[in-house]
Amino acid sequence: MDTEVILDAAAEALAEHGSKRTTMDDVSARAGVAKGVLYLRFDSKEALSRAVIGRELRLALATTRAEVAADPRGGLLSRLFVHSLTALHTRPLLRALYRGDVRAGRRPSDHGALYRARLPVSVDFVQRMRDAGMVRGDLAPEALAANLAVWNVGLAQTAPHEDLDALILGMGELVARAADEDVTDTTPGKVCFGRLADNLEELWNRS
Repeated sequence: MDTEVILDAAAEALAEHGSKRTTMDDVSARAGVAKGVLYLRFDSKEALSRAVIGRELRLALATTRAEVAADPRGGLLSRLFVHSLTALHTRPLLRALYRGDVRAGRRPSDHGALYRARLPVSVDFVQRMRDAGMVRGDLAPEALAANLAVWNVGLAQTAPHEDLDALILGMGELVARAADEDVTDTTPGKVCFGRLADNLEELWNRS
């Protein structure tokens, strides 16, 4: 049995039911394997949850990295915002993690906060983007980060949306008009995001 099949089933179950109502029986049924086989791979629901969350995080980061690298304007805050939100909303489990419906252990943890840090909304990240010349110098990083965080949470809480792409692109256009600096080379912003993504993966591996 391919472990990916089990992780796919777990991601589907967790996104649909959340951590509290998802059971190993449910995952084994969705994966088409005996529960004993499931326990040979993962000794608890918590271990399985951590494995699938880690996989989803890595996949979303890889998608975002690729989109940012391929986008000539990808280092601007508005484009990072669009690519990050798109990656989040194409993975239902991460939406559930963002809302707090899913966690990796029995007790409340900061895994949701850890994932939210992936999005380019932290004050430190906005400050680095401003220092790199990607964000207008007259904007306060604290206020900009707070506003983008509210948009992120609101989008996750009100999902699903009929025309998600248009909604995200519209939000990106507003960020572009309000915050992006008028630059030709956005490479410094791409470097800032690459460091943010690296840091998040390191934090996850250490948690």
